[in-house]
Amino acid sequence: MTMSHDSTEYPISVDQLCVGVFIRLEDSDATAPLLWRQGFKITSEKQIEKLKNIGLTEVIAVLNKSDRFPLPADPGPRPEPQPAKKEAFKTPVSRELSSLKEETLRRNKERRERFKRCETQYDASVSRVAQLLRQVSAKSEDAAKEASGVVGAMVDTFLADRDVLVNLINSQPTEELRHYHALNVCVLSLMMGKELQLSGEHMHALGMGALLHDVGKGRMPVSQLSRGRATVMKHAVEKYYQQHPALGAKIAQDLPLFPPQGVPVILHHHEGMDGSGFPQGLAGNQISSLARVVTIADIYDNLCNIGISEEDESPLTPHEALKHIYNKRRNAVDSRMLSVFVRCIGVYPPGTVVQLSNGLVGMVVSINPLKSSRPAVMVYHAEIPKKEALIVDLRIEEELLIDKTIRPEELPREIFKYLSPSRKIGYYADSVAAS
Repeated sequence: MTMSHDSTEYPISVDQLCVGVFIRLEDSDATAPLLWRQGFKITSEKQIEKLKNIGLTEVIAVLNKSDRFPLPADPGPRPEPQPAKKEAFKTPVSRELSSLKEETLRRNKERRERFKRCETQYDASVSRVAQLLRQVSAKSEDAAKEASGVVGAMVDTFLADRDVLVNLINSQPTEELRHYHALNVCVLSLMMGKELQLSGEHMHALGMGALLHDVGKGRMPVSQLSRGRATVMKHAVEKYYQQHPALGAKIAQDLPLFPPQGVPVILHHHEGMDGSGFPQGLAGNQISSLARVVTIADIYDNLCNIGISEEDESPLTPHEALKHIYNKRRNAVDSRMLSVFVRCIGVYPPGTVVQLSNGLVGMVVSINPLKSSRPAVMVYHAEIPKKEALIVDLRIEEELLIDKTIRPEELPREIFKYLSPSRKIGYYADSVAAS
């Protein structure tokens, strides 16, 4: 199993610096002191002011050596306003779109059609997941075959010799949340697996384990709930919740054709690198490397779709979920896998509501893990019908920046309705021809 050893590094503005962020300068800047090029951690506000005073505008953030996440991006230098030409009056639409590249406008219809196709495929996959989980419950021999079909299609997508985009899915839930969660964790895990350069065999085992990682949930014997006080019942629920990875691993192990390497994925997905997890209290290298991938995808999707706990049911925004994992759960997860995840999904994951440097507000709908800091954003415009919403690909629109992130509830009503930021976030992958 081959895995990349790169750190998570990406350029940030000096305005994003805060105490605890580890930075370095570009290796090509030979005039900078050697210490600056090798990197150092910001320990005071005075250091930040010094960097600004000497004229630096951009540095490289090294996430896996940092104590904190960089601040959200601030707008870069704005171009001087040009005097309006008298010979032609421009409507608000033409004025704002005139600076966009022709390729953005030309490919917009194709992008919308691709997103719609992904939503349809996602719904079909969720239905297949629901069916196979019922088959697993009935101990059907067809369960592993159905799971292999779902995973195989996604593995083929990620291993295709083409760019892979991870798209936001905002379709309305028609199945239980656990079916969406299983598919989301599978997609996010395989995205990381591609970045780790896993073989096809390991990708299949990873996908199968991710898809069935919670198959042991809801397996409590009825006899445990038949009598007793509420506190006793609550204790029984907690006890069996902590045993669901072991129960799920046993179920998977008994399934014909289930890959043996996928069993530890299910068994270990709640173990913590610091020994804080369950059911066995393993730590460090005792935990399956594939399970460490699924652990991060599982935590992230739960934060986005449930919240910090199941009781409060207050989902975090994707951007907040990343920061929560990095600031609150970092000791429990594999730091290298977390770096890979952030590198893949970007600082602005799908579902993040942002404001661009040209003033437009939109929602990140797709990321390319190869250029995760430059996502595709569906933007709001009052004079563009929602069904024809403009999707701005920041890989193409290199002059545009993301100014800031916005919580969905802070949006004006008309923008919220237009963008429809869902409380339930789904992910689906699609391969496209390299551009």
